[in-house]
Amino acid sequence: MKFFEQIAQSIVEQTSTVLDVSMSITDANGIIIGCSSVERIGSYHVVTKEVTKAGRSIIFTKEKVADRVNVLPGVATPIRFQQQIIGVLGIIGEPDEVGRYVEFVRNHVEMMLRESFRTESFYIQMKTTELFIQHLIHFKEWDNEGTLHNYCEMSGFHFDQPRLCILIDIPSLHKPKEEENKPVRISQYDLFQMISNFFEDHSEDIISPINPKQWIVLKYMEGYDADKLRHQCERAVKGLKNFLQNNKIPGKVSIAYGKSHEGLAGVSRSYHQALQTLTTGKQSKAEACIYAFDDWSILLNTLIKEINPAFSETLNDYIEKLLSQPNASVLIETFLVYCEQGLNVSQAARRLYVHRNTLLYRLNQLNQIFTIDTQSFEQCMLLYLALKQNKKVEQWAQMI
Repeated sequence: MKFFEQIAQSIVEQTSTVLDVSMSITDANGIIIGCSSVERIGSYHVVTKEVTKAGRSIIFTKEKVADRVNVLPGVATPIRFQQQIIGVLGIIGEPDEVGRYVEFVRNHVEMMLRESFRTESFYIQMKTTELFIQHLIHFKEWDNEGTLHNYCEMSGFHFDQPRLCILIDIPSLHKPKEEENKPVRISQYDLFQMISNFFEDHSEDIISPINPKQWIVLKYMEGYDADKLRHQCERAVKGLKNFLQNNKIPGKVSIAYGKSHEGLAGVSRSYHQALQTLTTGKQSKAEACIYAFDDWSILLNTLIKEINPAFSETLNDYIEKLLSQPNASVLIETFLVYCEQGLNVSQAARRLYVHRNTLLYRLNQLNQIFTIDTQSFEQCMLLYLALKQNKKVEQWAQMI
């Protein structure tokens, strides 16, 4: 058993330090794979076959081992895993002294083996799930569905019901290149448990990492409950932030989700909605950290990004003229806020902390530059969309 060989020395070191006893572990073939005396690792331990055959503990006194090579006084006992003897534990010392530890130490070693096996199995399953998810979220309707359907059947997942994609973004989990050799302070197992506690309420919910800083939840939706989903996201953000702080990795946690869709292609669609929502939400200056695809502010920004660039090009001359003004930044901010306040002069003035007359003066300047009627919703909407899509204006907005 490969994982047994990989963890045997670690088990010996942890256990012998805690209990202050010397010990060794052999595999089923009698090769020492863990030992307090590291120079013995890799050597053959002749008593393994004897203990394995007996299926019980055997005491080895000084007299009994006097003529045996590489055998020390103590007690040797079989190590069992899944009802099979996979090796032998040797506790080294006077049998009368170390004998009282045998059962306790063996139980401790077998418990660590089971825990290590569970963890190892988790990581193997997680890797398989992650690969499946990568194929799923990038699925196109013309793709070969055979492999995905086979995995779904094997795993018991069904995609004939709507599923909704939730993306959890934790940038602080992504270690810079210069820190790659530093030990990881949070395991995927711990994160999986945390995220499962917040979101898993159906056996077909799928949870997996998709890159070093993002996790995905594919929720099985029997009925869409917006308030419940929002509450789950709020709890998750709060809980994950506390979890990061407790592990001394402070940082922002953002969650975005798309709409629910049926079928394999529907999962991909929901994922791309969630990804677009996350990107748009993080680019906004709002303090919010939960973003829904059908939120009106998200939809507006999504619409702006989807508009054909040819649209804004028709107003480029006007925008260039505006950008050439000495107070261009003031005029742009004023107009955007004015639009976002529903063309209400008083509300916009309060939001900008300026006098109402100051705002009217600025709007009059815009009237002269664009020959625009700033009381017309249609005209203001066109200019608003053009400004929001213009790259130069976007760069300016990011600087303020």
